[in-house]
Amino acid sequence: MTDRSVGKGPLRLWVGRLVKLAAGLFVALHLYAVALIFLPVPGTILMVQRAAGGEMIRRDMTPLEDISPYLVSAVIAAEDTRFCEHHGIDPEAIEKAIDEYQRGKKARGASTITQQTAKNIFFWNGGGAPRKAGDMWMATFIDHAWGKRRVMEVYLNVAEWGDGIFGAEAAAQARFGKSAAKLTEREAALLAAVLPSPNKWRVDPPGPYVSKRAGTLQARMRVVRNQGLDACVFGEARPVPLPPVKGAPTPPPLEVMPDLPPEPEPLPDVTGPESEVGTNDPLNDVLDAADESFSQAAPDVTEEPEPFGEPDLSPEPEVQAPGETTGPVDLRPRNDLGVEPEPLADDPPQ
Repeated sequence: MTDRSVGKGPLRLWVGRLVKLAAGLFVALHLYAVALIFLPVPGTILMVQRAAGGEMIRRDMTPLEDISPYLVSAVIAAEDTRFCEHHGIDPEAIEKAIDEYQRGKKARGASTITQQTAKNIFFWNGGGAPRKAGDMWMATFIDHAWGKRRVMEVYLNVAEWGDGIFGAEAAAQARFGKSAAKLTEREAALLAAVLPSPNKWRVDPPGPYVSKRAGTLQARMRVVRNQGLDACVFGEARPVPLPPVKGAPTPPPLEVMPDLPPEPEPLPDVTGPESEVGTNDPLNDVLDAADESFSQAAPDVTEEPEPFGEPDLSPEPEVQAPGETTGPVDLRPRNDLGVEPEPLADDPPQ
């Protein structure tokens, strides 16, 4: 045996072990996916990551029949309007995302609900192209193995809604104090509106963008329901078309799917000069005047100060009280009236 063949032995051994390990993981992943057709999902890697970060996980597994049909229509309208048409991945959405990226527009997601489900169940956030290829493969597999109804059921039970909340039931209880089965159309639209960034956008209370997005989703939900874009989930028990909401804006024609509003741009950092304040504020005028007076330069001193002389160390003259005179002091006794007593007579002669 030559030295060259000896050197290749350990390398081939390690490559063989890696191939066996990858094959074992591949088989285990697919067996786990098959088992989830019948078994409840025990959890996801993202839940483990959130728990390791100190968040309290709230999750309640709920069958699809106990989740409001409004929420099904809402997530299809928000995340994947071709959910019932593709087979796990949506080539049209991918082509549109690539085209918009090449034209310099903001990158948009092309992941389907099935891909998001596969990522949540079998993979983790991040990972780049290898993880993306993995969730695309598993999305195709579970789309055929599970069927659309089971994919939607699992998705609505593992989707994250912020603050450690996973699943539709926990989200409905935390945000609206009711079960997922009793969600209204508006509440379902609000929950679906924050799905792209559940830790960034709030439902309680919703901000201007979330409210606007939820309103657009309500119009899209009517298109989804009335055109049967959710029929693969409900089958023969598909809900009736949604009537227009009283007092709401007139929805667009059914054949038109309104676009969702673009995500607001982040606020710029305020590092430049302060913006001017209105001049109608009396207090602000007073403060501005004070700033100007303090900011003015001190006046120049043109007169030279007088030089300091030597200090006068002569004793100060004594101050006499009124009525006092100088000279010898009269020590003769006086009566209380201040009158001098009369001199005593000489003693009589003996």
